[in-house]
Amino acid sequence: MLPASLVEIGASFAQTYQPVLDFHGWKVAMLRHFDVVAPETFYRVERHWNTNEVFILSAGQADLIICEGDAKPTTAHVFPMQLNVAYNIQQSVWHHVVMSPDAHIILFERSETSLETTDYAELPADVVTRIKAQFTVKLSVG
Repeated sequence: MLPASLVEIGASFAQTYQPVLDFHGWKVAMLRHFDVVAPETFYRVERHWNTNEVFILSAGQADLIICEGDAKPTTAHVFPMQLNVAYNIQQSVWHHVVMSPDAHIILFERSETSLETTDYAELPADVVTRIKAQFTVKLSVG
């Protein structure tokens, strides 16, 4: 067994977002497929005004949605994430991720990131339809 004074180990296998480590103002979280990141349920983007957020896809498939715009999201960019590549979403940039059922993402963000430091924007139905048409992660049928 490793001494706790030398190493802290964080793990989660839950199908959700789960912080696993928190240190020196930063937290590490695990993200696995659940309803919020399912392609078929996509309808909004978020932004964190206190932190950048780093995403690393370690398994499966995921699409990253990034929107331009300050007060509200405007032009959307959708691109498939590559395995084991770090994506650093800048502070206050509108974003969302959709994932395949077998996907796993590692996230890094400031410890104080919460509902109180996050804005959410629901997108109009026609914009959601246009964005979903660009997904490489397949929508469930039925």
